Amino acid sequence: MTRVKRILIANRGEIARRITRTAHRMGLQVVAVHSDADTHGPFVSDADLAVALPGNTSADTYLNIPAIIEAASRSGADSIHPGYGFLSESPDLAEAVVGAGLTWIGPTPSSIRSMALKIEAKRLAAEAGVPLVPGAELPSDASAELIAQRGDDVGYPLLVKSSAGGGGKGMRVVTDATQIVESVAAARREAASSFGDSTVFLERYLQGAKHIEVQIFGDTHGRVVHLFERDCSIQRRHQKVIELAPAPTLRPETAAAMFHAATSLARVIGYQGAGTVEFLVADDLKNIGTQQFYFLEMNTRLQVEHAVTEAITDLDLVEWQIRVARGEPLPLQQEQITRHGQAIEVRLYAEDPARGYLPNTGTLARFDIPGTVRTDSSVEPGTVVSAFYDPMLAKVIAHETDLHTATDVLRDALNRADIAGVVTNRESLIAVLSSSAFAESRTPTDFLDQHPELLAPRLPTDVICRHLAAAAIAATPMAEVPTGWRNVVAVPEVHHLTDERGLVNHEVQVRWTRDGVQIQIVGLDDEITYAVHDETDPTWSTTQVVRRFTMTNAGLTHRYVVTIDRQWLSVADGTCTTQWCVLPRYATGAESGASAGGPTTPVPGTVTMIDVSVGDRVVAGQSLVVLEAMKMEHRILAEIDGIVEQVLVRVGESVEAHTVVAVVNSIADAPPATTSGSLP
Repeated sequence: MTRVKRILIANRGEIARRITRTAHRMGLQVVAVHSDADTHGPFVSDADLAVALPGNTSADTYLNIPAIIEAASRSGADSIHPGYGFLSESPDLAEAVVGAGLTWIGPTPSSIRSMALKIEAKRLAAEAGVPLVPGAELPSDASAELIAQRGDDVGYPLLVKSSAGGGGKGMRVVTDATQIVESVAAARREAASSFGDSTVFLERYLQGAKHIEVQIFGDTHGRVVHLFERDCSIQRRHQKVIELAPAPTLRPETAAAMFHAATSLARVIGYQGAGTVEFLVADDLKNIGTQQFYFLEMNTRLQVEHAVTEAITDLDLVEWQIRVARGEPLPLQQEQITRHGQAIEVRLYAEDPARGYLPNTGTLARFDIPGTVRTDSSVEPGTVVSAFYDPMLAKVIAHETDLHTATDVLRDALNRADIAGVVTNRESLIAVLSSSAFAESRTPTDFLDQHPELLAPRLPTDVICRHLAAAAIAATPMAEVPTGWRNVVAVPEVHHLTDERGLVNHEVQVRWTRDGVQIQIVGLDDEITYAVHDETDPTWSTTQVVRRFTMTNAGLTHRYVVTIDRQWLSVADGTCTTQWCVLPRYATGAESGASAGGPTTPVPGTVTMIDVSVGDRVVAGQSLVVLEAMKMEHRILAEIDGIVEQVLVRVGESVEAHTVVAVVNSIADAPPATTSGSLP
């Protein structure tokens, strides 16, 4: 048996905490490695030992193989678990671990290498008889003419995909030939940044298809099993957002064929440990009532969505990984692996779907997800969400007897979650779970593209008004009858509140009277008088207070918990939560939501490309600067037609949010741009 007693986790965030839980349950010790930005991260506190990796960027820290091996040596770790993302599918790290005399908790380097490059993986799958999506390779030095030709050969719409990685990084949908050259260039930049390999290829985009994957496991004794399938079709930017197990629409005969294909491929490459074989599944138009599946890729690691498989099988996949790494046989034979019920997982991100999934940074004032759901989180109250890494805060998983019940339980938990400090995609997730399309499993991979209304759902006006009233009351000194009350018409206290996105401002007037609290939301609601009963038992800190009270009007009483953190107010009523920011008095929309001086960065990040030079003529919407933040590429666009007077940033520079990147002087009659800058 191979020794595994002290595991170094070469990762961060949620997956590091997840691995730590199982390791501790098995009586093992854990070593965390962390960047400077993650020094106080919860995953560091959870570990028995921690080793600092100086720097903040992924390249300096979590992608730095020598630093990780040196950290294992310093901490006395005997094994390394790579988690998911970062170096989890790096054969170089696996070889370095084995070469250092440590135990690698993952597949063999040769297995990783055979599947790590998707182009090679497709060749192996084809040799095994697994059907492939039509595609084409692109040489690294491919000319614009060759790229256009290969695009025409594959046909549109198509995907530009990174050969070396996953998670939607280095991937672009191209709808016509005019976009292909720039899309390939952008995908190469993102792939190089995320995976250190800029190789990309083209693949036909199958509209209306489902993304179904099979969880497989192999051991060192030649045995391979599957742990059924997951439906991961609901995606944003080709990164999974909601996952289900089992897949509701998968036909039994299709599932059986996919299980056979997945395990056959694993046996061909002598696979050991956890892996996932991903497929696209579509209706077979030639044989109505049947399905066809196509091989996409194999992920030689634990998947983010492994929790739904754990839920329906009652198995701990991290424990299985550790046991296989020790040299133990798989704990169960194929016929002993069963499943029950329906599991759904959502990924909760610090991002704004309504604004192009713009990542959001800040400090979490509150983070609590109630109910019977499983929450695998990377954060807790006080955690700083930085711009350096993926913006996922947590995975929330419901497991019930059927899809309808699991959906209800998960939606209720998200509705009642108390999250304050950053913008999240929670409302969008709730909207998806509430949609008839989700209930009926009509969710192909382009589902969110087809339903943009689910990205920016709005609460009913009456709920917004009550929450605004509660926020304004909480921001006013609490009292049943205010100090200095007198029998004259009181001057209202005025609060200017904006929603968490800073897009809509509201003026709320609060007037205390002997009949109750009069609330007037200017332009949105008539004046309403509430009987307010203060139930606050303040839990004070230096910056935060929680206030509890009821508001009664027309015989209907609502109970509110309002968290105040600096200028932020988080209002929860037991069914939903909203966030409001208190603006300076007399603030206007322009003052609160716009920046002067030129186009600015939406979030902190690193400048990766400058598309213009001083003196260039540009048109509104033209790309000026490319910014990388939270593993995503953001284009800063010209706001007006004009001439570039100044470029205020440089390639490689780290910038804060709202940094002006260029000064563009308006020219009413500016001709179309003729520079190298390109329209997005």
